[in-house]
Amino acid sequence: MRIRPLAAVVAAFLLHPAFAAEWVVEVPYGDRAELARAAKYFQHLKVDRERGVFRVQADDRAIARLQSEGFAVGIDLEASSKLQAVLARAAEARRSDLPVLDPNGYPAIPGFSCYRTVEGTYATMDDLAAAHPGIVEVHEIGPSWRKEQGFANGYEMRALRITNLATAADDPDRPAMVVFGSIHAREYAPAEITTRFGEWLVHNYGSDPEATWLVDHNDFRLVLQANPDGRKIAEGGVGEPGLLWRKNVNDVEGSCSFWDDSDGVDLNRNFPFHWHITGDGWDAGSSGDPCDETFRGPAAGSEPETANLVGYVVGSCDADGHCTGGVFADRRTGSPSPVGGLPDDGGAAPDDTRGIFFDIHSYAELVLWSWGDTSSPAPNRDGLRRLGRRLAAFNLYEPQQADELYPTDGTTDDTVYGLVGVPAYTFETDGSFFQQCGGSQGFETLTAQKNLDALRYAARALHAPYRLPGGPDVRNLAVSEVARGNGGLQVTVSATIDDTRYRQSNGMEQTYAIVAADAWIDGVPWQAPLDASPLAALDGTFDTATEQVSATIALPALAAGRHLLYVQGRNARGGGMAGTPNAVFIEVPEIADDTIFEDGFDSPPAR
Repeated sequence: MRIRPLAAVVAAFLLHPAFAAEWVVEVPYGDRAELARAAKYFQHLKVDRERGVFRVQADDRAIARLQSEGFAVGIDLEASSKLQAVLARAAEARRSDLPVLDPNGYPAIPGFSCYRTVEGTYATMDDLAAAHPGIVEVHEIGPSWRKEQGFANGYEMRALRITNLATAADDPDRPAMVVFGSIHAREYAPAEITTRFGEWLVHNYGSDPEATWLVDHNDFRLVLQANPDGRKIAEGGVGEPGLLWRKNVNDVEGSCSFWDDSDGVDLNRNFPFHWHITGDGWDAGSSGDPCDETFRGPAAGSEPETANLVGYVVGSCDADGHCTGGVFADRRTGSPSPVGGLPDDGGAAPDDTRGIFFDIHSYAELVLWSWGDTSSPAPNRDGLRRLGRRLAAFNLYEPQQADELYPTDGTTDDTVYGLVGVPAYTFETDGSFFQQCGGSQGFETLTAQKNLDALRYAARALHAPYRLPGGPDVRNLAVSEVARGNGGLQVTVSATIDDTRYRQSNGMEQTYAIVAADAWIDGVPWQAPLDASPLAALDGTFDTATEQVSATIALPALAAGRHLLYVQGRNARGGGMAGTPNAVFIEVPEIADDTIFEDGFDSPPAR
């Protein structure tokens, strides 16, 4: 990696202001205050605390603003060259004026065929609902800013609901997962990750046992494009002013008198919980300047996009923070705006709280949880941190409290956790705003699958996300063919019960020895009154944090066809903590009337 002083590299470009070059820059910083100053311009800083530098993608104007704050800016020549090559290819694709489609035939961003456009994303939602009406609905949740203003190019915001609709009415407290994608317009990857997670659930329902039980027992609400107006600008902006568009498109309250492409309100500083609570000093978590990247807007929840998302997820809330009518039930006290600007006046959510919230961003490689506006821990700190480290074991990002680098206020995750108590996380993915599709550092190779794996783990924990991550996970679950034996039908099941799946960085999470594992048929472990079948440690003793387990299980009188067999392990935490379960299909064969069983009779033994 070669870092060159700015003047030696970009002087020629600065003589031609019509050309907006994009650079990967590296900037030394002295303390947390300097990081906070830089964050109001960029927010997405890749911070190397050991070297005392941060890296960010910036155009010439943003570099000039860094210099005006006293930062010494260096250029990473190799990374900048790769970035500019990617953007040049994208610009050429736009000039060709040919339609760009993703591998499944949906409209995609020119130069980035792995990322669907807003229209491509909406078409995907419609197709999923049409092809799978038993498990998919599309919800319209309110107008974007442009649509509310009467512009023809505005959007109705939409959410994709995925659950077993036939049984939903009988299971009104079904745990929910809510995911926002690309609330910052220029971040291409989050919307695609969220869309692919929905596709994985839908396309694998009925054929993959994990997807099947997750959809049957949980309720997924995916807002694939959380800022459609802004995203539309960012999709067409390579070589034009919209390239780095982050905010919504409110050019009235969000009007920037210096640069048109800095208009708008940062939606992730406009959410109502603790909006503008950090003040306006160096440690402010948002900005009152419309030209800044983190402009919070004129009031909490002022933007229609914010109001739509808050109303859909947490419902309507009074001044004391009591919320009703949203996807999540309210399980936590605490007012949105504490008297005197105190960090928080609420308590912990109970450990039987259900559901998880995610807001996916790019590209700082982090898993973040509350609080963002204070270094004080959230009341549910231990549970938030434990689940965060579990998630980070899958996507390999740094797990930390959001305030650890620099403060933020009025954010999505603090609002959802603060108002209703559901564990809420921000993923900052790899790469860049314009991460290329292929190559070793591309979206398809580096980013997509590991974040889908993290979301799948979260889905397995939805029933009790403050408890289940304290127990072990289930891996390598497999069964034999159903066979006759011991007077009836039986199946052999094997699995790995693993308590070590933590990202052990930025602090360590204690692991525990496995103490037991059990199996259930046709019901998740918490559905009484199911009988559990114990599994044995293959080495004869439960005494390590990872155990191979197995058992041959006699099957009850089951109808012929496909059934689900669930496995859950327990570790030694607190006398026996159950972890996240998983499931596998078993196929029960048709039994002919003249079948002779091992007991010598032509019918199964009585039960």
